[in-house]
Amino acid sequence: MKTKTSIILFLLNLIFTNFVTSFAQAAAIYINIEDFSPAQKFPIAVSDIINQKEQIPDEEGVEIADILRRNLKLAGYFDIIPKSQYLDKSAALLPEQVNFKKWTATGARVFIKGAYVKRGKSRTLELRLYDPELQNMLVGKEYKVKKDQIHAAIHRFADEVMLALTGQRGFYSTKIAAACGLPGKEQIVIMNVDGSQKTEVTNNQAMNLSPAWSPNNTQIVFTSYLKYFPEIYLTQNKGLNDWSKPQRLTFNNSLNITPTFSPDGQSIAFASSMDGDPDIFLIDPTGQKSGSIVKNFGIDISPTWSPDGQYVAFSSERAGNLHIFVTDRSGSSTTRLTFTGYQNDTPEWSPRGDKIAFIRRASGGFNIFTMNADGSDVRQLTEVANNENPVFSPDGRYILFSRSQGDKNDLYIMMWDGSNQTPITQEGNCKTPDWSNWINAQ
Repeated sequence: MKTKTSIILFLLNLIFTNFVTSFAQAAAIYINIEDFSPAQKFPIAVSDIINQKEQIPDEEGVEIADILRRNLKLAGYFDIIPKSQYLDKSAALLPEQVNFKKWTATGARVFIKGAYVKRGKSRTLELRLYDPELQNMLVGKEYKVKKDQIHAAIHRFADEVMLALTGQRGFYSTKIAAACGLPGKEQIVIMNVDGSQKTEVTNNQAMNLSPAWSPNNTQIVFTSYLKYFPEIYLTQNKGLNDWSKPQRLTFNNSLNITPTFSPDGQSIAFASSMDGDPDIFLIDPTGQKSGSIVKNFGIDISPTWSPDGQYVAFSSERAGNLHIFVTDRSGSSTTRLTFTGYQNDTPEWSPRGDKIAFIRRASGGFNIFTMNADGSDVRQLTEVANNENPVFSPDGRYILFSRSQGDKNDLYIMMWDGSNQTPITQEGNCKTPDWSNWINAQ
């Protein structure tokens, strides 16, 4: 009896040990993003994607791999090992067929291999993330998509890679809205987080600026000069790349700028001169006015909500030069956050609630700074050209902004500390961006 009990306990202990070991391996964190140093990036290799029929990488397979490399580089955590150092050129994808020693020799901590099959306008894409040291697969995914949906598949896989290596979801399954086009005729445009696949939301001959996403990504509110005066408009998402004709929300024939949705999506704060000097007002998504948050002598502009919707930070000249203030939703209690510098403007509250990004005239132009939500620990993140309109990623770890150099305006993404400043547009005609929440968030 004792022997039988001992055997049962031994087997249970063995099963439990194997389970804990397997769980620990599955939950292993390769990159600790809380202690990450930009000087010590994580080495990763991305092999060109194989055309499964031809058993070699063709032009489309190279393009797919290049898109994935650019997206991983955008994250700021990775050192992409050059293709010239890859020793394994085989089409092998299965773990038992992969030559892990050749990938270890490249210095890569992990590597990606993949293959695709083309059938008319359809694509079946298989991508795998491997650890050459452990000789196992960390992520394996298959995507069946139309050719024009390849970017979306790559972004979903990049999110999987980020989750597997950092334990945190990536930002790839998000969208960016911005004002793009010739000066005075900028249209509201939606694009992928890497700047690809731009889609126009507006199509008029007027200037359209400052788009802002609703929390559930179904609406975009913006300023348009369509009726000469800058008024607030709203458009609804009717489906994939299909947006409704913009609906005008304000009719006061004055200055109406920088609209932004509250975290619950029920209110829109914006700056308006409808009663004289610009102040901060509220309307709902149908355009019904629900009062003012900030009404004070002098200019009050650029509202941004705290993540809990209880506070609004804004820029004001009530202290002389333009400075950042914060007030509760009722506007009854206001606190000054900045005390130095000239022209502190366009505050943006991090979704994490801990930081506020803003611009200040410094180093010969406008540059981006961050501070704690109480105004402490002010840090300058950019130092060249003019950098404006900072907005945070949904996880608060990245900042999207516009940079003007001469007559060119492009969008850039950088990490929370100002490192890895990378352009995502290169046409020189995009500004005033906003970052969506995750698309199809789960």
